[in-house]
Amino acid sequence: AAPGVAEIAAERLQQLNPSLHIAGTYAGTPSVDEEDAIIERVRTAHADVLCVAYGAPAQELWIHRNLSRLPVAVAMGVGGAYDFLSGRQKRAPLLMQRLSLEWLYRLYREPWRWRRMLALPRFVLTMLVKGRVPQ
Repeated sequence: AAPGVAEIAAERLQQLNPSLHIAGTYAGTPSVDEEDAIIERVRTAHADVLCVAYGAPAQELWIHRNLSRLPVAVAMGVGGAYDFLSGRQKRAPLLMQRLSLEWLYRLYREPWRWRRMLALPRFVLTMLVKGRVPQ
């Protein structure tokens, strides 16, 4: 997520669920040079759940590379979810939401994402067929 987006999304999640404890946020890039520092921050925070918002497939690759070093019960890629939670991006019209076509609305609004949107099904297929992450 872009700088500031994770913090705003965290505030929104806290408003939606006041009993939720958010251990911290980090705005950065999936740079291998930064991984040790990020992992140390996660360890220090004693997080149970880690949400990674680098976008597909970078977030999935980052999680796969680092999961064994992370003391979390769950690590998940959340893609652009923080953009929507923070209000940075508008959600699709209600009809498109109900028809599970929000991805199509996002593609219409951001046509440059078509390659990234094709990467996720390809990544999932590779995982299902080969059982491992491509290097």
